[in-house]
Amino acid sequence: MQALKHESYPKALLHVAIAAGKAWSAHRAASKGAALALYTLFSLAPMLVLVVTIAGFIFGEDTVRNLLIEQMGGLMGQQGADAIQTILAGGEKKSSGGLFAGIISAVLVLVSATTAFTELKDSLDELWEVPKSTSSGLWSLIRERFLSFGLILVLVLMLISTLAVSTALAAVGNVFGGDATGLFKIVSQIISNVIAFAVLTGLFAVIFKYMPAAKIDWKDVWVGALITAVLFTIGKFAIGLYVAHADLGSTYGAAGSVVILITWIYYSAQIFFYGSLFTHEYAMTLGSKVNVEQPDAKKEGKAAQPQQAVPALTR
Repeated sequence: MQALKHESYPKALLHVAIAAGKAWSAHRAASKGAALALYTLFSLAPMLVLVVTIAGFIFGEDTVRNLLIEQMGGLMGQQGADAIQTILAGGEKKSSGGLFAGIISAVLVLVSATTAFTELKDSLDELWEVPKSTSSGLWSLIRERFLSFGLILVLVLMLISTLAVSTALAAVGNVFGGDATGLFKIVSQIISNVIAFAVLTGLFAVIFKYMPAAKIDWKDVWVGALITAVLFTIGKFAIGLYVAHADLGSTYGAAGSVVILITWIYYSAQIFFYGSLFTHEYAMTLGSKVNVEQPDAKKEGKAAQPQQAVPALTR
């Protein structure tokens, strides 16, 4: 694989893309995507409630909720947006059981919201062939949950930035008035799309950098995150066409919204897993390798050993 460094960059990227495709098949990413879709479906309500609650302190819960529904509608269509709206309405029902019940409810919401991210981390470790850690105690569990909650906070920050840009564009539009409305709408739409793409790339970069139990240089992370964001942007249109052509809403009746939601999550997971494998292959062949964390050496009283590169997924 080192011979790729002597080839032209576009040709080397093509080899990396092919190797990532082979790894995607060899590691049964389709099955992992099904599991992740199920976990995400059950984690979605508490996750969205946390996002709306935290971001709502700045912009107001109604504004954040409406933006989420609007964004999901753009991705999944009206029925997908209806499903998100129903999930939010059900997840935001207030508990009337007193302080103790409120604390228990908050803990359960936090645990449920972070479950999907924990499953995502395990899937990435398996795809990147990271050896399983021998530490499986309470601290390891708490650490994983805090890491997952940190990613939710990243989602909140990105949502806040999107809201801030939308608010600024709306304010500028009011200043220009009616004469520049047509041109301004085009420019603002372009700016919004660029910001959305940048936010998506940043989200993938944070996940690839911090979720797996491995260390990868930022320069490799950004390449993989950019490729994944491009694939995801193209893929969302393909998924939208499939959902519309398959007419899942009519086929499954009352459950149509949920079926559309889980279908979108499943196919999005496939794109994400391929992007993660592309990132790994790129780092191993054209980048600066991937190094596995070895936290157990300190626990056993041994000197820390040099970190070893994860072997390439395909040969």
